[in-house]
Amino acid sequence: MAVVERNKTKEKILNPIFSATNSMPVKLVACAIAIGLLAGYGAVGFRIAISELQTLFYGYGSYDIISMADSLPWWQIVAVPVIGGLIVGFFLKYLMPGHRPQGVADVMEAVIVNRGKMKLLTGFGAMFVSAVSLGSGASSGREGPVVHFGAMIASQLGQRLRLPSKYYMTLVACGVASGVAASFNAPIAGMFFALEVVVGSLATQAFAPIVIASVVGTIISRIYVGDFPAFIIPQYSIVSLWEFPAIALLGVVSAFVSLIFIWSITFSTQTIDRFHIPDVLRPAAGGLILGLIATQFPQIIGVGYEATDSALKGNYGLLLLLALIVVKTMAVGITIGSKFGGGFFSPSLFIGAMTGGAFGLIAAQAFPEMAASHGLYAIIGMSAVAASVLGAPISTILIVFELTGDYKISIAVMIAVSVATLITKHIIGRSIFQTQLLNRNVDVNESRALRQLSFRQVRGIMDREFIEVAKDAPMADLRKIVGNTNHDKFVVVDPETHEFFGRIDYSDLKTHLFGDEPEENLTAMDLVHEDNPVLFPDTSLKAAIGIIEKAGVEHIPVINRASDRRLIGILHHNDLLHAYNAALLSAQDDARDKVFK
Repeated sequence: MAVVERNKTKEKILNPIFSATNSMPVKLVACAIAIGLLAGYGAVGFRIAISELQTLFYGYGSYDIISMADSLPWWQIVAVPVIGGLIVGFFLKYLMPGHRPQGVADVMEAVIVNRGKMKLLTGFGAMFVSAVSLGSGASSGREGPVVHFGAMIASQLGQRLRLPSKYYMTLVACGVASGVAASFNAPIAGMFFALEVVVGSLATQAFAPIVIASVVGTIISRIYVGDFPAFIIPQYSIVSLWEFPAIALLGVVSAFVSLIFIWSITFSTQTIDRFHIPDVLRPAAGGLILGLIATQFPQIIGVGYEATDSALKGNYGLLLLLALIVVKTMAVGITIGSKFGGGFFSPSLFIGAMTGGAFGLIAAQAFPEMAASHGLYAIIGMSAVAASVLGAPISTILIVFELTGDYKISIAVMIAVSVATLITKHIIGRSIFQTQLLNRNVDVNESRALRQLSFRQVRGIMDREFIEVAKDAPMADLRKIVGNTNHDKFVVVDPETHEFFGRIDYSDLKTHLFGDEPEENLTAMDLVHEDNPVLFPDTSLKAAIGIIEKAGVEHIPVINRASDRRLIGILHHNDLLHAYNAALLSAQDDARDKVFK
């Protein structure tokens, strides 16, 4: 017996150890490694694809296109983005799920709306669209598509392994971290970007797998691309402490440049929409404009790292820097508005570098003895604009540090980034990704409960049992109806078509029906409310809350549609409150389970 008891005791001790080996955190770590590998190879492959396509279209690789553009005939520079636009337009119209490019905003939407579930074909289609777009001269970034691809790979892995959906956010964050890290050769920044943008907080529970995925993605990138920063620049230093007020002022300037850039994306999209260009031809039309601009400013072609690098090294003059701020902003707006693929990382770095460089030259002219090189201001401006546009100040600071390999200017970068993000946050309160989502009626700032209700419809909780009263019903009939039911809300309809005319409350009836002098000559239509708000069956519960509270009623009729006012139900305020309370409880569960414990 003693031996048996000792064996049982031993099993009790060992079972938790062996079960821990198969626990979910261990599976997530294994998944993080796999995601890091796949997203890393995806980033490397995407970079190669862009370079090969640019070589095919222009005759030069992605990093040489600007310096070699003078050797190309003007018609080729104009024709290439048009050809690329035709390919993109055809693919989006007939082969791409959703019929639009994908990027970081779509990853955020998948996390918010679909609990991290993303589709395989959409991910590969988005990668193809963005590769063709950037390879043919569209003016956008390569990092956004890589982030989307990494997130899709992570989501698909979770779905294939049938992991609980509460772990998808962590998996998607792993894909994002690996994609950013592999794109920029910046593992720390990749990790923080995933935490800031996808997880929405610096959650320590998700820290380990995200770090692992970021490191693995970086290793893959360094094996195939090399272990060096994206921009190799001279060593800069701050000349005088009196420069810090100027650096803070650069933060203010960067904030307004960021605001104009964010606004330009929405403005360009809405403007192009007004022309009603056929979907197949829309990218080609935008490509024609981009090509014409590129004949004068080849710096806008593609990702634009060569131009950014030149600005960081101080190779551009003031007029060119100012011109490129305007032209690049226009080019990115046309690119995104025309439905070319690509992201906003590289453009924000580009515009920030030009802004900082121009500011540095002006500062040097005003205070030549106290101003540092305008290349230093280009680095600071690059940080401030990117942080404001992307809405990720911590990861942007780290990206710039890891891109440049220079940590000596950390105080200056942090001052400019803080000022720029503070102003941008105060004025619009949203990053460019959040602005894109808001245009799709997805508000990341609203509560999770309201967000859930925005995807539920009135038809799901409306009451289909109600008392109809004919519009010409006399008081005698009303008295019988009231006496035979416990309801206190009545709707007046056409007895033949069931068209809704209004509602009557019991409080309106009792005076006329049971008063000292009943008014027998009245009909139901004489008693209906003048204000009769209605809902439609496809109205969201979120919208219904606002309508019913504004009306100040306990019950509100639901009609078929505006052109057909046939009554089909009644929505009760109490049922709406029950749905909201259930959404609150569900949101609490989601918040508790969004990362593994």
